[in-house]
Amino acid sequence: MPRTQIALAGRIKPGDAVVVDGALKVIARVKRAQGRKPAKGENLHLVADDGEILRMNSLAPVRMAARPAS
Repeated sequence: MPRTQIALAGRIKPGDAVVVDGALKVIARVKRAQGRKPAKGENLHLVADDGEILRMNSLAPVRMAARPAS
């Protein structure tokens, strides 16, 4: 398993790899969800490269593969 870090779901960009149930999923697209807005943050749909849709709030913590230092 590669090194991971914690980030807010709102900071996830296409191409990032997130850990879901112990497996890495590469995010192909980030969409804002339609419908009722929550009291804090916004609802996001993170679409993985295999087509799975991860639904979460933009303020939720997400474990992702560490980005290289720049």
